[in-house]
Amino acid sequence: MNTAYALLALPAAALYAFRWTWWKKDLPGLPALCYHKIGTPPRGSRLKELWVSPEKFAKQLDWLNKKGYRTLLFSELLQIREGKEKFTGKELLITFDDGYENNYLQAWPVLREKGAKANIFVVYNTVGKTNVWHNPGTEPWINMADQDMLLEMQESGFVEYGSHTMNHPKLEKIPAEDAKWEIEESKLQLEKLFKRKLCAFAYPYGIGAYNEKIRKFVLDAGYTFDFSFKQGKTPWPWDREARTIDRLFIKKNDSLLDLALHIKKGFARLW
Repeated sequence: MNTAYALLALPAAALYAFRWTWWKKDLPGLPALCYHKIGTPPRGSRLKELWVSPEKFAKQLDWLNKKGYRTLLFSELLQIREGKEKFTGKELLITFDDGYENNYLQAWPVLREKGAKANIFVVYNTVGKTNVWHNPGTEPWINMADQDMLLEMQESGFVEYGSHTMNHPKLEKIPAEDAKWEIEESKLQLEKLFKRKLCAFAYPYGIGAYNEKIRKFVLDAGYTFDFSFKQGKTPWPWDREARTIDRLFIKKNDSLLDLALHIKKGFARLW
Protein backbone atom coordinates (compact mmCIF):
# COMPACT_ATOMS: atom_id res chain seq x y z
CA MET A 1 0.00 0.00 0.00
CA ASN A 2 2.78 2.44 0.87
CA THR A 3 4.51 1.67 -2.43
CA ALA A 4 1.30 2.30 -4.34
CA TYR A 5 0.77 5.65 -2.65
CA ALA A 6 4.40 6.59 -3.36
CA LEU A 7 3.96 5.77 -7.05
CA LEU A 8 0.79 7.85 -7.21
CA ALA A 9 2.53 10.74 -5.50
CA LEU A 10 5.41 10.86 -7.98
CA PRO A 11 3.49 12.57 -10.83
CA ALA A 12 2.06 15.16 -8.44
CA ALA A 13 5.51 15.90 -7.03
CA ALA A 14 6.97 16.20 -10.53
CA LEU A 15 4.19 18.56 -11.59
CA TYR A 16 4.74 20.69 -8.49
CA ALA A 17 8.48 20.88 -9.19
CA PHE A 18 7.76 22.09 -12.71
CA ARG A 19 5.84 25.00 -11.21
CA TRP A 20 9.22 26.73 -10.89
CA THR A 21 10.89 27.75 -14.13
CA TRP A 22 14.29 26.11 -13.52
CA TRP A 23 13.76 24.05 -16.67
CA LYS A 24 13.19 27.11 -18.88
CA LYS A 25 15.94 28.58 -21.06
CA ASP A 26 17.87 31.51 -19.56
CA LEU A 27 16.87 34.86 -21.03
CA PRO A 28 19.53 37.46 -21.86
CA GLY A 29 18.88 41.12 -21.20
CA LEU A 30 18.47 43.63 -18.38
CA PRO A 31 16.86 42.48 -15.10
CA ALA A 32 15.02 45.30 -13.30
CA LEU A 33 13.76 44.24 -9.87
CA CYS A 34 10.59 45.94 -8.67
CA TYR A 35 9.96 46.42 -4.95
CA HIS A 36 7.48 48.62 -3.10
CA LYS A 37 7.81 48.39 0.67
CA ILE A 38 10.43 47.04 3.07
CA GLY A 39 9.17 46.21 6.55
CA THR A 40 6.11 44.68 8.21
CA PRO A 41 2.62 45.10 6.71
CA PRO A 42 0.21 47.13 8.85
CA ARG A 43 -2.74 45.38 10.43
CA GLY A 44 -5.58 45.03 7.95
CA SER A 45 -3.42 45.26 4.84
CA ARG A 46 -4.70 43.33 1.84
CA LEU A 47 -1.48 43.99 -0.05
CA LYS A 48 0.89 42.06 2.19
CA GLU A 49 2.71 40.64 -0.83
CA LEU A 50 4.10 44.14 -1.49
CA TRP A 51 6.09 44.04 1.76
CA VAL A 52 9.54 42.40 1.92
CA SER A 53 11.20 42.10 5.33
CA PRO A 54 14.53 43.88 5.89
CA GLU A 55 16.09 40.51 6.72
CA LYS A 56 14.95 38.96 3.45
CA PHE A 57 15.99 42.06 1.51
CA ALA A 58 19.48 41.82 3.04
CA LYS A 59 19.75 38.15 2.06
CA GLN A 60 18.69 39.00 -1.48
CA LEU A 61 21.39 41.67 -1.73
CA ASP A 62 23.94 39.22 -0.32
CA TRP A 63 22.96 36.75 -3.05
CA LEU A 64 23.33 39.43 -5.75
CA ASN A 65 26.78 40.31 -4.43
CA LYS A 66 27.82 36.65 -4.27
CA LYS A 67 26.73 36.12 -7.88
CA GLY A 68 28.64 39.16 -9.08
CA TYR A 69 25.76 41.40 -10.11
CA ARG A 70 26.41 45.13 -10.39
CA THR A 71 23.48 47.24 -9.23
CA LEU A 72 23.02 50.35 -11.34
CA LEU A 73 21.68 53.82 -10.79
CA PHE A 74 19.60 55.26 -13.63
CA SER A 75 22.47 57.59 -14.52
CA GLU A 76 24.78 54.59 -14.89
CA LEU A 77 22.28 52.81 -17.13
CA LEU A 78 22.20 55.99 -19.21
CA GLN A 79 25.98 55.79 -19.58
CA ILE A 80 25.60 52.25 -20.92
CA ARG A 81 22.84 53.24 -23.31
CA GLU A 82 24.97 56.08 -24.66
CA GLY A 83 27.87 53.69 -25.25
CA LYS A 84 30.11 55.22 -22.58
CA GLU A 85 30.14 51.97 -20.59
CA LYS A 86 29.84 48.35 -21.71
CA PHE A 87 26.86 46.10 -20.97
CA THR A 88 28.28 42.79 -19.73
CA GLY A 89 25.09 40.96 -18.77
CA LYS A 90 25.83 41.20 -15.04
CA GLU A 91 24.15 44.60 -14.63
CA LEU A 92 20.91 44.85 -12.69
CA LEU A 93 18.49 47.56 -11.57
CA ILE A 94 16.79 47.68 -8.18
CA THR A 95 13.69 49.87 -8.33
CA PHE A 96 11.11 50.92 -5.74
CA ASP A 97 7.73 52.32 -6.69
CA ASP A 98 6.04 55.26 -4.93
CA GLY A 99 8.64 56.57 -2.46
CA TYR A 100 7.59 55.27 0.96
CA GLU A 101 9.10 56.31 4.27
CA ASN A 102 10.10 52.68 4.81
CA ASN A 103 12.40 52.96 1.78
CA TYR A 104 14.41 55.41 3.91
CA LEU A 105 13.99 53.72 7.31
CA GLN A 106 14.34 50.07 6.26
CA ALA A 107 15.74 49.71 2.71
CA TRP A 108 18.38 52.43 2.62
CA PRO A 109 20.40 51.19 5.65
CA VAL A 110 20.53 47.73 4.09
CA LEU A 111 21.59 49.13 0.72
CA ARG A 112 24.43 51.05 2.37
CA GLU A 113 25.55 48.05 4.41
CA LYS A 114 25.60 45.77 1.36
CA GLY A 115 27.03 48.34 -1.05
CA ALA A 116 24.04 48.10 -3.39
CA LYS A 117 22.40 50.90 -5.35
CA ALA A 118 18.69 51.46 -5.94
CA ASN A 119 16.29 53.80 -7.71
CA ILE A 120 12.97 55.12 -6.42
CA PHE A 121 10.06 56.30 -8.54
CA VAL A 122 8.56 59.21 -6.60
CA VAL A 123 4.97 60.48 -6.61
CA TYR A 124 5.66 64.20 -6.25
CA ASN A 125 2.45 65.42 -4.55
CA THR A 126 2.70 62.76 -1.83
CA VAL A 127 6.25 63.58 -0.69
CA GLY A 128 6.08 63.89 3.11
CA LYS A 129 2.41 62.83 3.12
CA THR A 130 0.66 59.46 2.78
CA ASN A 131 -0.24 57.13 -0.08
CA VAL A 132 -3.62 58.73 -0.64
CA TRP A 133 -4.35 56.84 -3.87
CA HIS A 134 -5.37 53.86 -1.72
CA ASN A 135 -8.86 53.60 -0.27
CA PRO A 136 -8.17 53.70 3.50
CA GLY A 137 -11.25 51.55 4.04
CA THR A 138 -9.55 48.62 2.35
CA GLU A 139 -5.81 49.43 2.62
CA PRO A 140 -4.29 51.46 5.48
CA TRP A 141 -2.46 54.60 4.45
CA ILE A 142 1.23 54.69 5.31
CA ASN A 143 3.76 57.50 5.38
CA MET A 144 5.75 58.58 2.37
CA ALA A 145 9.37 59.73 2.56
CA ASP A 146 9.73 63.46 3.08
CA GLN A 147 12.01 65.85 1.19
CA ASP A 148 14.87 65.64 3.69
CA MET A 149 14.86 61.84 3.59
CA LEU A 150 14.91 61.78 -0.21
CA LEU A 151 17.73 64.30 -0.42
CA GLU A 152 19.78 62.48 2.21
CA MET A 153 19.49 59.22 0.28
CA GLN A 154 20.49 60.97 -2.93
CA GLU A 155 23.55 62.53 -1.30
CA SER A 156 24.69 59.11 -0.10
CA GLY A 157 25.27 58.02 -3.69
CA PHE A 158 23.27 54.83 -3.18
CA VAL A 159 19.90 56.12 -4.45
CA GLU A 160 18.60 57.97 -7.50
CA TYR A 161 15.08 58.91 -8.55
CA GLY A 162 12.60 58.71 -11.34
CA SER A 163 9.08 60.05 -11.76
CA HIS A 164 5.89 58.19 -10.87
CA THR A 165 3.64 61.16 -11.81
CA MET A 166 2.26 63.92 -9.61
CA ASN A 167 -0.62 62.00 -8.00
CA HIS A 168 -0.39 58.30 -9.00
CA PRO A 169 -3.43 58.22 -11.34
CA LYS A 170 -4.42 55.52 -13.79
CA LEU A 171 -3.20 57.48 -16.80
CA GLU A 172 -5.58 55.86 -19.29
CA LYS A 173 -8.57 56.66 -17.07
CA ILE A 174 -8.13 60.44 -16.94
CA PRO A 175 -8.39 63.05 -19.73
CA ALA A 176 -5.41 63.03 -22.07
CA GLU A 177 -4.45 66.60 -21.18
CA ASP A 178 -4.42 65.66 -17.48
CA ALA A 179 -2.24 62.61 -18.17
CA LYS A 180 0.17 64.78 -20.14
CA TRP A 181 0.36 67.23 -17.24
CA GLU A 182 0.96 64.44 -14.69
CA ILE A 183 3.89 63.19 -16.76
CA GLU A 184 5.47 66.53 -17.64
CA GLU A 185 4.87 68.43 -14.40
CA SER A 186 6.26 65.64 -12.21
CA LYS A 187 9.51 65.76 -14.16
CA LEU A 188 9.77 69.52 -13.73
CA GLN A 189 8.98 69.47 -10.00
CA LEU A 190 11.21 66.52 -9.18
CA GLU A 191 14.11 68.05 -11.08
CA LYS A 192 13.69 71.20 -8.99
CA LEU A 193 13.64 69.13 -5.83
CA PHE A 194 16.67 66.99 -6.65
CA LYS A 195 18.55 69.66 -8.64
CA ARG A 196 19.40 67.21 -11.40
CA LYS A 197 17.83 65.85 -14.57
CA LEU A 198 15.52 62.86 -14.38
CA CYS A 199 15.82 60.24 -17.10
CA ALA A 200 13.33 57.59 -15.91
CA PHE A 201 9.56 57.25 -15.56
CA ALA A 202 7.33 54.42 -14.29
CA TYR A 203 3.63 54.17 -15.17
CA PRO A 204 1.43 53.90 -12.04
CA TYR A 205 -0.13 50.42 -11.96
CA GLY A 206 1.63 49.86 -15.30
CA ILE A 207 -1.38 51.51 -16.95
CA GLY A 208 -0.52 53.48 -20.07
CA ALA A 209 2.72 51.66 -20.81
CA TYR A 210 1.17 50.15 -23.96
CA ASN A 211 -1.01 53.09 -24.91
CA GLU A 212 0.56 54.83 -27.91
CA LYS A 213 -0.65 58.30 -26.92
CA ILE A 214 0.35 58.02 -23.25
CA ARG A 215 3.76 56.62 -24.08
CA LYS A 216 4.35 59.43 -26.58
CA PHE A 217 3.66 61.93 -23.77
CA VAL A 218 6.38 60.22 -21.72
CA LEU A 219 9.01 60.13 -24.45
CA ASP A 220 8.21 63.67 -25.59
CA ALA A 221 8.58 64.90 -21.98
CA GLY A 222 12.26 63.99 -22.17
CA TYR A 223 12.49 60.75 -20.22
CA THR A 224 15.01 58.32 -21.69
CA PHE A 225 13.74 55.24 -19.86
CA ASP A 226 10.12 54.26 -19.23
CA PHE A 227 9.26 51.27 -17.07
CA SER A 228 6.20 49.07 -17.24
CA PHE A 229 4.82 46.78 -14.56
CA LYS A 230 4.94 43.81 -16.92
CA GLN A 231 6.86 40.79 -15.67
CA GLY A 232 9.98 40.05 -17.66
CA LYS A 233 13.49 41.01 -18.73
CA THR A 234 14.29 43.55 -21.41
CA PRO A 235 16.56 42.67 -24.35
CA TRP A 236 19.70 44.77 -24.44
CA PRO A 237 20.53 46.85 -26.46
CA TRP A 238 17.06 48.21 -25.81
CA ASP A 239 14.84 49.39 -28.68
CA ARG A 240 13.33 52.48 -27.03
CA GLU A 241 10.86 53.17 -29.82
CA ALA A 242 9.47 49.65 -29.77
CA ARG A 243 8.94 48.85 -26.09
CA THR A 244 9.12 49.88 -22.45
CA ILE A 245 11.50 48.33 -19.93
CA ASP A 246 9.86 45.39 -18.15
CA ARG A 247 10.44 44.51 -14.51
CA LEU A 248 10.63 41.56 -12.12
CA PHE A 249 8.10 41.90 -9.29
CA ILE A 250 9.67 40.74 -6.00
CA LYS A 251 7.06 39.68 -3.44
CA LYS A 252 6.98 39.06 0.29
CA ASN A 253 7.26 35.27 0.12
CA ASP A 254 9.77 35.00 -2.72
CA SER A 255 12.72 32.77 -1.85
CA LEU A 256 16.28 33.09 -3.11
CA LEU A 257 15.36 30.43 -5.67
CA ASP A 258 12.52 32.66 -6.85
CA LEU A 259 14.92 35.62 -7.07
CA ALA A 260 17.43 33.60 -9.10
CA LEU A 261 14.76 32.37 -11.49
CA HIS A 262 13.32 35.87 -11.92
CA ILE A 263 16.73 37.15 -12.93
CA LYS A 264 17.74 34.23 -15.13
CA LYS A 265 14.43 33.19 -16.69
CA GLY A 266 12.35 36.38 -16.52
CA PHE A 267 9.83 34.85 -14.10
CA ALA A 268 9.98 32.38 -11.23
CA ARG A 269 6.75 30.38 -11.20
CA LEU A 270 4.08 29.28 -13.64
CA TRP A 271 1.35 29.34 -11.00
